[in-house]
Amino acid sequence: MKLLKNFSLRKLLYNKKFTIPFSIFLAFALWLTIMINEKEIMDRTFTDLTANVNIENTFASENDMSIIGDISAQRFTVLVRGPSYLVGTLTSSDISLYASAATVDAPGEYSLEVAAMRNATNSEYEIISISPSTINVSFDYIDTKEFTITPSALGAVASEGLIAENGVVSGTESNTVTIKGPRAVINKIEKVMAVAEVNKTLSSSATFDANIVLYDEEEKVIDQTNLTLSTQKVKVTVPISKKKTVPVKVEYANLPVGFNKDSIMATVDHPTVTVIGTPETVDKTTHVSLSPIDITTVSAASSSFDVSPKLPEGVRLLDSIDSFTVTLNTRGYIEKTISVSKVEYSGLGSGLKASGATTIQNVKIYGPRAAVNKINATNAVAVLVLTDKKAGEHTVTASIKFEGYDNVWAVGTYNTSVTIK
Repeated sequence: MKLLKNFSLRKLLYNKKFTIPFSIFLAFALWLTIMINEKEIMDRTFTDLTANVNIENTFASENDMSIIGDISAQRFTVLVRGPSYLVGTLTSSDISLYASAATVDAPGEYSLEVAAMRNATNSEYEIISISPSTINVSFDYIDTKEFTITPSALGAVASEGLIAENGVVSGTESNTVTIKGPRAVINKIEKVMAVAEVNKTLSSSATFDANIVLYDEEEKVIDQTNLTLSTQKVKVTVPISKKKTVPVKVEYANLPVGFNKDSIMATVDHPTVTVIGTPETVDKTTHVSLSPIDITTVSAASSSFDVSPKLPEGVRLLDSIDSFTVTLNTRGYIEKTISVSKVEYSGLGSGLKASGATTIQNVKIYGPRAAVNKINATNAVAVLVLTDKKAGEHTVTASIKFEGYDNVWAVGTYNTSVTIK
């Protein structure tokens, strides 16, 4: 107890007989510890590392091939061995994994050997293993191709009395999409569809959002992971239409003044047609008119004509009929040639006078026998329309009418000169 009371740490630290031997002992202990640690070898595992594949200056890059997909999804584990003081300070960034594409000589799937590179300044450690030892890489050419989009409106049903027609691609400038990606995938694309989930009853046309879906020739959906589409979403419009059967009406052009077009008996190969279109337009449609038949072309040698229909905006024929054949019943009709000297001026401007029209020779007329036989130069009149004509000499096409007869016409075109003063 007396010895403890007399002990002083301060006196001990200032006692050279103690501090010198103690310092030597402490230095030796530190040296021994460092030497032991420096020589201690340890293993360390690094996980979740990625590998890089450089294709520069390889066959693949020189032939415009690319790596397909995201190879960073493949992860690796690396076992490192070395001095504990060094290995313990390493991080994942001190190790780089890479694979060479030197063996790639054609498109396809390759399993490339993975190697490691030490990035640390002190490289007194070694790479023991890399797991897995290979990386799977797909190489292919990159192509760009345009496809037509086919619309699909799933579950679209029309209300009673109406028709849900095939959907129409809308919401884009065109019904096409440009797709860029691996050639092997691009070549598999057989059909591109805009699929809209409708699943409802419609009473009027409606538009729905649609997704682009790609199909191969076996109607299997193609994965779009490695593809770039010019558009991913479009719209599909479902037209709601109505149909109705209406008569076909024959029309004529260049009829003489006062001509009774009902006097011509005409038959049409399709006397009635079914039209389809927007409900409001179909409700207003009472008939389908045909393109006019020029009456001046109807003669004994020409009485059958192929003409096209004139349809209202928003209406089309349900049947695929491009033209109609109209046959005129001209049984009992005859032709005769006369001269026309009587003239009527129509549409002459105020303050102007017309004169000088000469007799039109060799005018062929056509109509029922009884009427044609009675017509002569006194019945025929050349009507000259002078609307917008100014003073001077003019050549004008004459419309021939027959006074007292509404079922006779002139065949062909006849001109005469007229002077306006």
